[in-house]
Parts: sequence; structure tokens; C-alpha cells
Amino acid sequence: MPPMKDVIRLEPSTSGYDFSTCDTVVGWSIMLQEGFAVLAIPTSIFVIYVMYRRRTNYLMTQTTMSQTTMNLNRMLMRALTIHMCIIIVFLVIPVCALYAIAIFGNEKYNILLEVMVIVFTCHSLVDIPAMLFFIKPYRKFMAGIFGYVVQKVGLDKFLKNDQVVVVQQVQSLTAINSSQNRA
Repeated sequence: MPPMKDVIRLEPSTSGYDFSTCDTVVGWSIMLQEGFAVLAIPTSIFVIYVMYRRRTNYLMTQTTMSQTTMNLNRMLMRALTIHMCIIIVFLVIPVCALYAIAIFGNEKYNILLEVMVIVFTCHSLVDIPAMLFFIKPYRKFMAGIFGYVVQKVGLDKFLKNDQVVVVQQVQSLTAINSSQNRA
């Protein structure tokens, strides 16, 4: 950003956090918060995975759970895993990078900060379709709502595939003439 170059040169904390101009307590608290986030999120993901594995192994030994319930349980865990990955990619990694850029403020990284803000807003654009795709009851429910809306609007007549089209075959003139000649 050429117009901001002079401003950043005169005041380095404009492009991020600068240790030389700010209190060290603030700097250490930001680093502790980022360090806690970096450690807590993978740890919580691992704990959730271990709890799910133990519960699944326990339920596999019990005969009281039906196969349908077990499949729904697996579907839910797969959806939760996908959601955790989406959260890590679209929220946690950009926040960690945002804090790192804020601590080591540099004018070269301003475009990266703008990209991160855009990535934050894309979280819901990816999260909701993932939920609808990986959880079958949601998918069926939304398909039912979509079908109802299509029917109300009147587009169902154009989208039906079960309509039978009657095509009449016309005999060629040579076939008619040759059959008349034989008789």
C-alpha cells in the first residue's frame, strides 16, 4: 500500500503491534493468549476424539444399540470432525497469523491482514453447506423444503422426470406401397 508507506514509516505501530512503543505487559498477555489458543484447540480436539473412540468401543460391545443408531452416531462424529477442521482452517489459523502479524508489525503484511478478514467471513459460507451435506437428516429435510418451494412456485411441472412422452410412429411411404403391391 504505497499511500500508507509514509504513515507506517513514521508510526510503526500503525501496521500492527510494536513492542518498542507499547507496554510489555500487553505484549506478553497477547503472546500468552495466542499460546493458549494454539495449545488448547488441538488438545480439545484430541480429547473429543478419544472420548468418541471410547464411547464407540463401549457401544460396539453392547447389544442394546441398533445399527441405525450406530450409523447416526458415526455420521454425527464425521460431521463434527469436518466442522472442527473448518473452524481450524477458517478461524484459528487466521487468528494465530493475525496475532503474529500484529506482534511483528510490518507494512508488507497489510494485504495479508485484509485477506484474513475476508477468510473470517467465509466461515459460515463453508460451515452450513458442510452441515447439510454430511448430516443426512438435515439433507433430507432441506430437500423436502426445497421441493415444497418448487411446488409452490410452480416449477415442479418442468422438473418432473416421470412424465411419459407418447411418440407416434409413422410408417414410411415405401413400406405402405410395397405392402399394397403384394396384396
